[in-house]
Amino acid sequence: MVLKSYFDGSNQADSSQYDRISIAAVCGTGKQWKRFDRDWNKVLYRHRAGYLHTTDAVSLRNDFKKEKGWTVRRVDSFIGDCVGVIERHMMIPDGVLGKRPKEGLYPVTLTILFDDWVRAVKTLPDLPNSIEELCATESLGFVLRWGKHIGTKKYELHFDRGEKFYGHIHDRWTHPKAKKDIELMKDVISVDEAISTHVPALQMADLFAWCINHVNKETREWHIRMHRLPWRAPLLDYEHLIKPIPRVLDSIASWKLPPRKSSVKNLSKPKRT
Repeated sequence: MVLKSYFDGSNQADSSQYDRISIAAVCGTGKQWKRFDRDWNKVLYRHRAGYLHTTDAVSLRNDFKKEKGWTVRRVDSFIGDCVGVIERHMMIPDGVLGKRPKEGLYPVTLTILFDDWVRAVKTLPDLPNSIEELCATESLGFVLRWGKHIGTKKYELHFDRGEKFYGHIHDRWTHPKAKKDIELMKDVISVDEAISTHVPALQMADLFAWCINHVNKETREWHIRMHRLPWRAPLLDYEHLIKPIPRVLDSIASWKLPPRKSSVKNLSKPKRT
């Protein structure tokens, strides 16, 4: 069985207008994704939409601007139907009150507050100097553990094109020593980038990333419904960041991966008010 996972991020560490970064990953088998794609594309057709990009849709811009016939009401109806597709195809774990467990797509989001990250790097200077690297590797860990739990034999990892997360995972996949140290990485058969407007799974991940980045700001019915779904959404706070698994940082240092731009300097600057 091949587990296909799709990753999409929210916010950028080089912008002063944000206070956190999030990444969403959604996993599923080929058969599960095929059924999801069919229903998602039906929603796109019904609402005369080429794709879903949540930020643009909510902001009524680009392909969702008013001049193209979009309104708040039309967007809410469209995204509401997208949430309905997610509800039908998403896994329900055992123990969810009032719901019968079922197999399905497995979503998880991870969030790191910038202030916690800057504080953690000062406490533990050996941490990777990119917040995107930690988000990417932590989300990969969830995917690999989930795959092992359900008996996955191989993995495919797909990232929204242009995301900084992709490079960190690709480095580990192609580096001989990193691939050797991360046992399950040998079972990854592809790590690639895709254009989200062509891939319903990435549009779904984008919706999860947007929703978790706007948690506790739910004013629209579809947003409220999303947060009622039983998906995992851990916050990697300061206490988590300063307690890495023993010897992991030493292993990462020994790989001598290609250097990437540090997030620390950008995150330390004053936030825009």
